[in-house]
Amino acid sequence: AFLVTTPYSLCICPEGQNVTLTCRIIGPRADRHDLLYKTWYFSSNGDQSCSEKKHIRNVTEKELHHDLAKHHDSLVNGTQKPALMGQGSHHGVEFVPDHHGAFHIVVMNLTLQDSGNYCCYAVEARREHGKPHTLQVAHGFVELQIQKGKPCLPPAPALPSSVADITAAALATGACIVGILCLPLILFLIYKQRQAVSNRRTY
Repeated sequence: AFLVTTPYSLCICPEGQNVTLTCRIIGPRADRHDLLYKTWYFSSNGDQSCSEKKHIRNVTEKELHHDLAKHHDSLVNGTQKPALMGQGSHHGVEFVPDHHGAFHIVVMNLTLQDSGNYCCYAVEARREHGKPHTLQVAHGFVELQIQKGKPCLPPAPALPSSVADITAAALATGACIVGILCLPLILFLIYKQRQAVSNRRTY
């Protein structure tokens, strides 16, 4: 089985910039002859799976791949046609595949409406009786935050869930230990304060 990972979990960019979001496929397919579909979805409501399967800026997969095919043809034919002449580029979105297990989406001229989760999906399918049958699906996500008039900040590295869990557990344990160690001191101070109050009442 394969996994889909992202090099960072959060990306913060200012309006008007372009951003390239990347996902990487790690692990083998069930069969190297199987088909592997790669695509991206968008969610503005915090859904880390983009379960509504909403397209980025409403640019469909067909438009994105049509744009890619046009770009490939222009390179093969040696024409000087700009790389971003396809339908998808009119919306400022470009799908960029990679032969090293990574695939990217470029979102251009960012606006505040582009803030949200970007989910990358990899689907392994096998053609049986002329129809593709899904064998396994994996996905990752990147949260993109657009800020008004602020410089671009470096992306926050993604922590594996196990590392994040260990960190949280260590912090909780440390807080408990500090609390236990401080408890006698707190009780002693309360005792001294009450003793001082009672002494004042006596005098």
